[in-house]
Amino acid sequence: IRCTLLDVENALAKFTWAKEVHKKIVKLKEEGKPMPKNFAEVQKLMGSTPLDLAKFNMVKSGEMSRNAPCPCGSKKRYKR
Repeated sequence: IRCTLLDVENALAKFTWAKEVHKKIVKLKEEGKPMPKNFAEVQKLMGSTPLDLAKFNMVKSGEMSRNAPCPCGSKKRYKR
């Protein structure tokens, strides 16, 4: 199995994102606030998705150029 840098970055981003979600949910529980009921509410709470985090990290590290294929798989060029 060949593993690309994007595969590794996606896995790491999912773990990091989930860890941050857990922290926010624990804080909400301590404050007695309502818990998110589905993934969409969790995304709204976080303001991002794991894929957003992976893309940001790739661009920030210089591993993804402006004209690289988009990591979403759309075959379009990455322009952000």
